[in-house]
Amino acid sequence: MKSKRLGRITAFALIMLACLSWQLAAGGDGDKKSSGTQSQDAGVLNPTGLPIVKTPVTLHFAGIQMNSTRVGRWDETDLMKDTEAKTGVKIVWDTVPQSSWKEKKNLMIASRELPDGFMASLSLDMNEISMLGSEGVLIPLEDLINKYAPNIKTLMKEYPTYEPSVKSPDGHTYAIASLEELGFDSFSTAIIRKDWLDKLGLKMPTTTEEFYQVLKAFKDKDVSGTGKTIPFSFLYKESQMINREVKREFEWMFLPFGVADNPYHVFIEDNGEVVFTASQPGFRDAIQYLHRLYSEGLIDVEIFTQDRTLLTNKIRQNNVGLYTDYRLKLSMAAPESESLYTFLPPLKGPKGDQRWLRAQIGISEGAFALTSACKYPEVAMRWLDYNNQEELNIQNRYGMFKEAGWTANEALVPSVTVPGKWEVNTRPSSIQPNDWPFSSPISVMPVLSPRRLIDKFVAEKGSNVAKNECCDFYRPYLTKNPYNYPWRFTLEELEELALLQMDLTNYIDKTQAKWIADGGVEREWNTYLQELKKYNVDRYLELYKNAYKRAQGK
Repeated sequence: MKSKRLGRITAFALIMLACLSWQLAAGGDGDKKSSGTQSQDAGVLNPTGLPIVKTPVTLHFAGIQMNSTRVGRWDETDLMKDTEAKTGVKIVWDTVPQSSWKEKKNLMIASRELPDGFMASLSLDMNEISMLGSEGVLIPLEDLINKYAPNIKTLMKEYPTYEPSVKSPDGHTYAIASLEELGFDSFSTAIIRKDWLDKLGLKMPTTTEEFYQVLKAFKDKDVSGTGKTIPFSFLYKESQMINREVKREFEWMFLPFGVADNPYHVFIEDNGEVVFTASQPGFRDAIQYLHRLYSEGLIDVEIFTQDRTLLTNKIRQNNVGLYTDYRLKLSMAAPESESLYTFLPPLKGPKGDQRWLRAQIGISEGAFALTSACKYPEVAMRWLDYNNQEELNIQNRYGMFKEAGWTANEALVPSVTVPGKWEVNTRPSSIQPNDWPFSSPISVMPVLSPRRLIDKFVAEKGSNVAKNECCDFYRPYLTKNPYNYPWRFTLEELEELALLQMDLTNYIDKTQAKWIADGGVEREWNTYLQELKKYNVDRYLELYKNAYKRAQGK
């Protein structure tokens, strides 16, 4: 079993191997935190004012291009052209699609072909940040922030939980996270066809048994009238990221059975107990229930292979009775069909459990980090702080202020309802996402946007109104603790997780998928529990418990 595990190198192990390769090539110590000796800031930096530099400087940044991010070259946007002209700093971007970002990132580290920094939300997760920082691949930022980033420093103080969220266990801040304080405290929304319920004379289901009966009626009556009715569909895993946001998956189906499951299968219960979810009896019962639905054709047979595009097409062909999304309005359904849907309340399980997953709000980690290859770290920090001054902060997040020359296709337009403010525009349905022009690199820039700043410039956008409706609906049922708690591990703990986490979670996910599709969970459960022990699940859970105790100051 041990050799088998080592054969399937985890994401953490890849980063560790990359660090080791980098360290050996650098002469044994990874040139740890030695970026100051390479710095050429003194000859070009203007400590205050504009331009930032005495002579033009070029910085190279690499980052993830999320599937939902509008494609295009950031340096061709009007906002970045204006920023370059005023600061004297040119940014060369290497944005890599989400599907290949992990491989490209590891290759950069292993080959020592490092960019000046990583930029774009979620380009690095906190485990990578701590590891790369301790190995000297990333440089500490706290002194740079204190000296050259008054805007960022002020914004960090304004949000008390921000600094603890970005600080590594060794006390250093190696990466800045982006922040958007909108008050969203849940990510998933269960969306059901109300018109189908009305057509069949059915009440809204409130229990797992009633839910089964509704899905069965949808299928048996072919309520779509297309011969292709799919009662319930979702994405089994929206991405491979262990720290992904759970939006369009099915974790909410475990809650009626008393289990708050998530991608890494660890959760902090209301009483503060850290539990491993995938060995709980309720986990078994939820899978048994899901198999019942799947075996009777009430769950989409393509859940294990479909992506968001395919699911969207099925919904827009009016074939799906229930799906999961980030919000109801402006979701995967066609805009003209939104009125046909409504919220499904949290289902009550056999033992009376009725909860919904709380989410950690506002912070997207790994948005800005500087590497040991950066020759101008002070310039880079001044450039980022310039982009975090109030008006630029908002434009980097939502779109460029264009008093004139804007079109209906711009990301941000003057508000017609609130004079003096701006509105986040909605893409016209006739224009494909990749064809929609934009004037600034919105949504992925490392800016910290508290609510008071957003409200100062932007009339509440329709998508936020829609999301707040969902949060208001589910808030009475939310778990006390977030499923995506900001765990912080030491380097030694990360080394252990590198050998444990991916193999363990892959085994669980594959076994779970087999049970949902083919059944057998009740027959194979005890064998499964024994197999978990072979994957050292007890130590895995202990690592999370230790991290939580440390965060609580115990």
